[in-house]
Amino acid sequence: MTALYIVGGILLFLTAVMMIRAEAVISYADEFGLCLKIIGLKIRIFPKKPKKVRIRNYSVKRIEARRRKEARAAEKKAKKEAKKAQKKKAAKEKKEKPDIIRTLKIISSALSVAVKRFGKHLKIRIARLHIAVATGDAASTAILYGGIVQAVCYIASLLDASSTLRAPAKADVDVHADFLAESTKADVEIGFSLRLWQLLDVAFRAGFAALRKMNDTAPADPEPKKKGSS
Repeated sequence: MTALYIVGGILLFLTAVMMIRAEAVISYADEFGLCLKIIGLKIRIFPKKPKKVRIRNYSVKRIEARRRKEARAAEKKAKKEAKKAQKKKAAKEKKEKPDIIRTLKIISSALSVAVKRFGKHLKIRIARLHIAVATGDAASTAILYGGIVQAVCYIASLLDASSTLRAPAKADVDVHADFLAESTKADVEIGFSLRLWQLLDVAFRAGFAALRKMNDTAPADPEPKKKGSS
């Protein structure tokens, strides 16, 4: 009987935790970021929190040990660096869209899933959506700007149709093309507020949807099959 009380108590506790309202915050500045705000606590999911600097790790003994270890690994590292440099160069050449496009795809995928699943309970907060589109080439900038505006308009249409945007007058949105700059700059922070169990549901579904979108190569439509004549 005691075991049943314990199990019941654990289940009640987990249920209570899952019913707490939380906010998932997607951000982008130099890199994509994702954190969870719950009961005043901020839990960083991505990128990982940098390690704390410990004074004891910088003693003479530890420094010498690290130097010896680095010396042993120097030769292997030098060989790998050339290969990595070649791979990075090839990746940059193949990369047609900056990370901001991927971030917008993740946001739109998460928003689309959240609106369809929990539209009545969803609250969205747009703190910042600043994007200065630039590539160093006027034609490429115009093309990229069109793609980013299309993604932003899709997000805006979802928000407008679902009426889930909290304090729309405070939303700070600025998307423009900068034909003088060499690279795109962005400062994005958008929060999705739901029950914890609802956020987890959206996270799993939107994660798969975002991966499918980012890996989509947009193949050409196959030609329609013609029916055989009698």
